[in-house]
Amino acid sequence: MRRHIAAITALGATAAAMIAVAPAALAGSPVVEVPISFAVTNTNTTSVPCVADGEDYTVRGTLVAPQGAVESGGAVSLLLHAVTFDQDYWQFDGVEGYDAARRLAEQGHAIVAVDRLGYGSSDRPGGLDTCFGSEADVAHQMVRALRAGDYELDGASAPAFDRVYLGGSSVGGMIANLAASHYGGVDGVLNLAWGDFAASPYAATEVADVSRRCLLGGDPGEEPFYAVFAKDSIDTFYFSSAEQAVRDAVPAPKADPCGQLLSLGPALTVDTALLARIDAPVLVQFGDADAVFPPPAAELQAARYLGSLEVTTSIVEGASHYPLLEANHEQAVADIAAWLDARTG
Repeated sequence: MRRHIAAITALGATAAAMIAVAPAALAGSPVVEVPISFAVTNTNTTSVPCVADGEDYTVRGTLVAPQGAVESGGAVSLLLHAVTFDQDYWQFDGVEGYDAARRLAEQGHAIVAVDRLGYGSSDRPGGLDTCFGSEADVAHQMVRALRAGDYELDGASAPAFDRVYLGGSSVGGMIANLAASHYGGVDGVLNLAWGDFAASPYAATEVADVSRRCLLGGDPGEEPFYAVFAKDSIDTFYFSSAEQAVRDAVPAPKADPCGQLLSLGPALTVDTALLARIDAPVLVQFGDADAVFPPPAAELQAARYLGSLEVTTSIVEGASHYPLLEANHEQAVADIAAWLDARTG
């Protein structure tokens, strides 16, 4: 059976399709935001050759969902942030209308946005004690927990979700790939701007710079072996067409665990080798002005999901590496919603 690669490029057509198939029962339900936490073990059982400390930690985040989803389960999307961010990438409220998690929930979709280990409200291992192999392992543990209802939900019973989609922004997308290719167990993968095959010279320069700082012990003023990716070029890293109000309101970049940053090369190599193992539907979303993975990165990445019978490509006009912050952020959200609608309606 031939694979089908569909391109979503027009906001109007996408929005119309989204409205037509939105899960009506949940779309009308009030949206709630509930703190969520997962008990995880920082182990690396992937084939990525990198070190994790094997200790127990807590990953914390927020379930943003229609009230009906909290009460009964159904489908949920677990979203992982990129370097320099935490869960606030999905819940950016510095400018009205940019809170992607809430907007998806208003359209009937349950979203779990977490702070990965070493970020935000989640536990913080030593800077060299976590890596991208263990991040994929931890993501798999959270997927299993969501299916089993084996997690903590403040003030509510934890539902067992029968469909779990796993996705992420940039390296969060790579983590989702690694979890899906090693463990399976997901109903779909959302790769939001991770490309294995077409990194720009700018990206290579920034990887080399942060690797140098990590090998020297990390950034001054941060915890040992924590460093900020793209420390001196955040505007280039984040934005292309974003309004000035957004640029001004986006929080300062977070320091990243050096164990993750230094495992980027091995993780990328394994991800490239194992993409064909992923047999679930895949959404690949890139901006057409991505400074890290410029065109034709989206097409190159999409073409390598050889095991999936359905790969959908979304190209966000005028967007760099973080489309949810850009001028066409509405298209980015609408295309994600349309992809989820096709599987949850």
